[in-house]
Amino acid sequence: MATIQEELFQRSKPFFHYCSLPFEDALLYDDDKQMGAVLNFIAVALMHVPGCRLLAFAVMSNHIHLVVEGERPYCDVFIGKLTELLDNYYRYNGKARLSGHIEFEAIHIDSLRMLRAEIIYTIRNPFVVRTDVNVFACPSTSGYLYFNPMLKREGIPASNLRGRALRDFLHTRNVIALTDRFYVKDGAAQPWSFVDYERAMSFFPSARDFVLGTIRNVEGQVEIANRHGEPVSLADQEVLSLAYRLCGERYGNVKLSNLGTTERMQLGLKLKNEYRVSNGQIARTLGLSLKDVNAMFPLSAKI
Repeated sequence: MATIQEELFQRSKPFFHYCSLPFEDALLYDDDKQMGAVLNFIAVALMHVPGCRLLAFAVMSNHIHLVVEGERPYCDVFIGKLTELLDNYYRYNGKARLSGHIEFEAIHIDSLRMLRAEIIYTIRNPFVVRTDVNVFACPSTSGYLYFNPMLKREGIPASNLRGRALRDFLHTRNVIALTDRFYVKDGAAQPWSFVDYERAMSFFPSARDFVLGTIRNVEGQVEIANRHGEPVSLADQEVLSLAYRLCGERYGNVKLSNLGTTERMQLGLKLKNEYRVSNGQIARTLGLSLKDVNAMFPLSAKI
């Protein structure tokens, strides 16, 4: 028998995960103000396309993740408008090299399991890159919106902005009228007002499932990273948990600490090939010398 979430998914419009191609030698923003500008443009682009719902976002320093619901033409219009706004902003605000080079690729989400995984992967992005990030309290993602009884819904309707305030919000003198589809506080669009987080929450059985999926679903995160062509970044504790599980599957009741060098190297091979774990983490986790691990995987060795 189908669950409530499965029935809801089947009745819903299509879902897509849009990810911009990462810049290798440039940043989308250098500070919180510039990051806020990107969020402003996401809100404005959504304002133009009522047929597109934003369920999750992550504005990383060199790329953007957006999980949306809607018919593909509407979602493409949203992405096109966002790209146009970003191009114009970078052209006239000190990052001209980025203008005209922002490209998004879309992946169709074809199952409830995949939808949950893509939402979690999106909000988890900064968490796996930086050790000082709380995935549930990070302003560059929508992670703090979900299942948060202390969420503050503050701000004024964007339609109230006039004159200098409107120009500053749009970062241009060529202003357009804004609607009350989203709210603004201190010159920044408020994610609670343009992310349909309650809609996203409805696809999870509970807050507990959402939280556990975010902090434990290592295999799912690796699978999605591979799909998007992104490097996998796992914390040492996550790699250790993987190593314990793989050890149990391969060697039964033998403890990881009791494995010989050959067996540890075999586990290292699996961690590298299937989870793309770094040489340093393999060495630390399995108690191997970094020299030996680098010899196994010379292309991954840091010079």
